[in-house]
Amino acid sequence: MASQSTKFSYARLNQDESYQKSAFIRILLLLVAIFFLFFCAMGFASSQYPTVTLNDKISTFHEPPKDHLQALKYLLNCPSTDAGFRIYQKGKFWVLENFLNPLFWRNVGRRPVECYETVTYTTHGDFRFLDNVVPLLERWKAPLSVALYGPGKEFGVAIDALLELYHCHPQSYLVEEFASFHLYFDFDQMPDKEISFYRRKFLNRQYDCETTSNSSQDDKLPSKRSPNHLYPVNVGRNIARAAAQTHFVLASDIELYPNPGFVDSFLKMVAHPAYRYTLEEPNVYVLPVFEIQEHLPIPEDKLGLLQMLQRGEAIKFHEKICASCHTVPSYREWLELAKEDRTMDILVTAQRVGDFGWWEPIYVGSKREPPYDERLSWEGKFDKMTQGYIMCLLGYNFHVLDNGFLVHKPGIKSQADAARPAMEAKQRAFVEETIRNELNVLYGINDRCRL
Repeated sequence: MASQSTKFSYARLNQDESYQKSAFIRILLLLVAIFFLFFCAMGFASSQYPTVTLNDKISTFHEPPKDHLQALKYLLNCPSTDAGFRIYQKGKFWVLENFLNPLFWRNVGRRPVECYETVTYTTHGDFRFLDNVVPLLERWKAPLSVALYGPGKEFGVAIDALLELYHCHPQSYLVEEFASFHLYFDFDQMPDKEISFYRRKFLNRQYDCETTSNSSQDDKLPSKRSPNHLYPVNVGRNIARAAAQTHFVLASDIELYPNPGFVDSFLKMVAHPAYRYTLEEPNVYVLPVFEIQEHLPIPEDKLGLLQMLQRGEAIKFHEKICASCHTVPSYREWLELAKEDRTMDILVTAQRVGDFGWWEPIYVGSKREPPYDERLSWEGKFDKMTQGYIMCLLGYNFHVLDNGFLVHKPGIKSQADAARPAMEAKQRAFVEETIRNELNVLYGINDRCRL
C-alpha cells in the first residue's frame, strides 16, 4: 500500500555535471588540507619560540633566533646598566661602586658587558681573601663582582693588595679583563687620604712589584679580624650583586670555585625551549657544593669530582658542620649521573621545605631575588638562612643542575674550626625574636617554611 501511495520524480544524472562537482570537491578538500598543514606548521614553530613573559614585558619571536645568546636577548629583555664609578651611602657604610673594573683600564676595543650574554659571579671579602681571585677566574672566565671591605687602616692595605694583584700577578690579565671591585667601609672608619689619590695609583704602570711587596709586609694587619669588629658579610653580598651588569648572577663566596665551562653550558640550557619556563619568577638554579682535602688539585669536571668522592678525598660542603644545610635534593641520583661533555640539564626541582627546611643552596638567580639581611654578621653564622626563609614563603622553585658544582678552596673544616658559640647564640636569638616576626608580617606565615 505504501509503495503505491507516493511517487517521487527525479531528473536523470548528467555525467558531465557530476564530474565538475567531483573535481570541485577534490580541489576544496585539497585547499582545506593545505591550510590545515600550514596552521600545524605555525603551531609547531610557535611552540619552539613561544611568547615569553618576564617582568611584565612580553617578547614575541617572529623568526627563530640565530643562536642561544640571540634567544636570551629577546627572552630576558633586560636593560643595560651603568658600569661607571660612583659613591653612595648604604646603611652605616660608604660604598665605592666600580672603584676598579674592566672599563677603568680603557683598553682599545673594550665594551660594557651586555646583560644577557653571560653570568656574573658576585662575592665579597677583604684583603685577606684576594688570593682566591685568580684561581676563581681561571675556572670562571666571566664577569666577577667583588665587594671588598676596607675599614680604616684596612683600606690602605686593601689598596696595596689590589695593586699587587693587578700589576704583579703573572695572570693579572684575567683580573683586568673580568674583575670589578667595590670597596666599602664604616662611616667612622674612613680612609687616610682622598679616594682620587688611591685610584690614581692604579694608573701608574711603573709599579715596582718587588720593592713595594717587600716593604709593605711589615705594615700588613693581622690575618684575622678582631673579635670586637664583626664582618658585615651580607652588606658585601648585596653590594656585589647590585653592581653586576648582567641579568644572571651567581651569588657565592670567594673561596668557592666553579667547574670550568659552567657559564656557556648554563646559558645554552636556559635558552633551550624545554627550559624557558624557568625564566619566569620565582625560579633559581642550584649548584651542589663540595670540599676537598688540603693540597689536592681541584677537579676540572664532574667525573673528576666523582672519583675524588669515591676515594674519600672530597665530601659534601660542611658535611662535618651542618650536613643538612648543603645536601641537595636527589643527591644520590646526582652522584649516579656522569656526563663526559659539558651539556647541562635540570636534574630535579624542589622547594625549601620538609627535609630541606634548613637548606642553604647556592644558586644562579638574578638581582631581583630577596636581599640578604644586613644586620647579620659572618661571625654569628646562619647569615643566609633569612633569605632562604623568604624564598620559601614566596614559593621559589630550586632547580638542581646536573652538571654544575662548586668546590671550596682545598682544606676540610671541622666543627671546632667553625664554632663561635657566644656569637652564634646571640645572632640566633636575634633571628628568632626579631627577624622572624618582621618577615612573617611582610610575607605571611607558612608552617612548612623553617628558619
